[in-house]
Amino acid sequence: MTNQLAKRPLEMKINLNALEHLGMNLYSKIPAVLSEIVANAWDADASRVSVTLSNGKISIEDDGIGMTRDEVIDQFLNVGFQRRPAMGAQTLAGRKPMGRKGIGKLSSFSIANVVTVYTARNDEQTAFRMNAKKIRKQMQRDDGNSYHPKEISHTLEKKRSGTCIILTGLKRRANVQTAKGLRKRIARRFSVVGPQHGFAVSVNGEEVHPTDRGYYEHVEYCWTYGDQKDTIDRFSRLAGNGLPIDRTEEIGKTGKKVGICGWIGTVRRPSLLKDKDGERSGDGERSEDSENLNRIAIFMRGKVAQEDILGDFGLKEIFADYIVGEIHCENLDQDNKEDIATSSRQALKYDDPRFEAVRKMVHGELRHIAGQWTDLRNRDGSKVFCKEVPAVAEWLSHMQGDTRKKAERWIGRLNVLRSGDQAKRELLKASVLAFESYRRKEQLDYLENLSNETLEPNLDVFNDIDDLQLSYYGQIVNLRLGVITALEEKLQVDEKEAVIRDHIYEHLWLLDPSWERAKGSEAVERRITTFLKETSANLSKAEAQARIDIGYRTAQGRHVIIELKRASVSVSVDELMPQIRKYRDGARELIAKSDYPDWPLDIICLVGKPPREWQRDRGRKDVKKILGAVEARLAFYDQLLDHSRRAYADYLEQHKKIDKLWQIFEGIDNFAETPSN
Repeated sequence: MTNQLAKRPLEMKINLNALEHLGMNLYSKIPAVLSEIVANAWDADASRVSVTLSNGKISIEDDGIGMTRDEVIDQFLNVGFQRRPAMGAQTLAGRKPMGRKGIGKLSSFSIANVVTVYTARNDEQTAFRMNAKKIRKQMQRDDGNSYHPKEISHTLEKKRSGTCIILTGLKRRANVQTAKGLRKRIARRFSVVGPQHGFAVSVNGEEVHPTDRGYYEHVEYCWTYGDQKDTIDRFSRLAGNGLPIDRTEEIGKTGKKVGICGWIGTVRRPSLLKDKDGERSGDGERSEDSENLNRIAIFMRGKVAQEDILGDFGLKEIFADYIVGEIHCENLDQDNKEDIATSSRQALKYDDPRFEAVRKMVHGELRHIAGQWTDLRNRDGSKVFCKEVPAVAEWLSHMQGDTRKKAERWIGRLNVLRSGDQAKRELLKASVLAFESYRRKEQLDYLENLSNETLEPNLDVFNDIDDLQLSYYGQIVNLRLGVITALEEKLQVDEKEAVIRDHIYEHLWLLDPSWERAKGSEAVERRITTFLKETSANLSKAEAQARIDIGYRTAQGRHVIIELKRASVSVSVDELMPQIRKYRDGARELIAKSDYPDWPLDIICLVGKPPREWQRDRGRKDVKKILGAVEARLAFYDQLLDHSRRAYADYLEQHKKIDKLWQIFEGIDNFAETPSN
């Protein structure tokens, strides 16, 4: 009993304002908070750290040296405790400590309201709980510069040394973090995780590996600084000769004092640097698992010190969208010099000469990489396309001489365009058609030099020209099927009339494959007074105010007016008739004064649902008769889609069998649709 009374009370002393800024609002992201706890485990010489997410709580347990009761009071609860002077240059296991200012422990309150700590050292166990609300309440008192955590009796079972921190009362954003996302974040924040460093970290029982960072397998070209053998082994998709470009000697000439090592790489496509593994929690909230990897991270002592410096340079060149990298700068964190990190511990001080030197060197390397990258991509571009689209390789193999060289160079240039996969696919298909046209021109030039005796055997050239024309039209039909699908999707979500109108206006063949706009004759959502660019003083006020959705002239000699209704809307014939009469009467006045006064007028009412009179006895015949009397008729979206799709799909099915380039185009369409690409 006497020994129990003699124990020093647990006490935390801190100003409330400091607590808010340095602890409860220190970080905004869960991985940053847990990384501080993992870093403390590294400093405690832990060999294993287990992070568990379950039942609304997060626990972090390590097998490090733990803390005695006095160390809990003098160090852990002493906010701002300077760890480096007390610990020395190295831990007992010879590690360089990551912690410095002694405020990272408070970061737990950024994501949790309650923090429970169990720790043991040499069988001496201490356990206590801290509550954010009670801390705030205590600090608001006149004598509130100290807080006494609640001691608890339960301690670590069967454990001589180590620490377990349990976070409960999680704030809303903490509930949607996933184990998969956390493994990636930890992997990206530490370079010392793994057996070679004797430091294993697991999340929900699954160990974190450097490859969890999610970008090594996408690196195409790489520039290295210092010994990067372990990292190079993880680059499974290096282009060219498969070796990185070693810049160690060059960087050493100008940056010996900076002492950087690491690597800067570029990936095959910018989209590979968009972390798309975001998941949703049970309540439908989006997790924090989505992250942009287009960055260069700065590491000190095995822990990320600044997540990105690439954005600081404001690079506008295309290559910058492909960059990812890791730069390690041990000289930035020296015990005998001022701390280079900001108070938030999430960035480095930009005005520090040491960091300015690093940024200058990295910027110089990026300028060097920019020049090399374009050449490398151009050189290997056609090889990449040929590897991923064998049909293109087969097509190129039939090219000869300068034509082949030009085709290979051009396709290589597509490799450096700032555009998405779909745009590159279309450009690649257009390139195939363009070079096929160029090849036909060469064949025709060749025919000019033939004698009459040798002409007949070479007339197959004209058949090749017919084949090329067939391929061109096949691509047009394929694009039209895409337009039909897009309209179908817009109707399914019940888009507004203006959206449907604009889509149909751009593709009038949707209404009838034989209808094409006469250039300059079309009009969209214009008043009758400007329809066909004519005016008439004879229009009534009602006629002049009438507004059409689409108006145009057909190549077959007809004036057409289209009235659109939303797909979900059902209107009666009685509601349609007044508007149709305005169209008819106003348009007739104008047509009579136009260059085409004898052309008939068609008024089409495009609807998703039939008018209400449709279901009556003889309703369909009556509706057609009434509308026919004013030169109008109904057209339905579903019939329009079905007719257009069948007309083009049937053609395309037969077309595939005779188009010699179709297999190439099909291979291009499938290009870059799998994760391995």
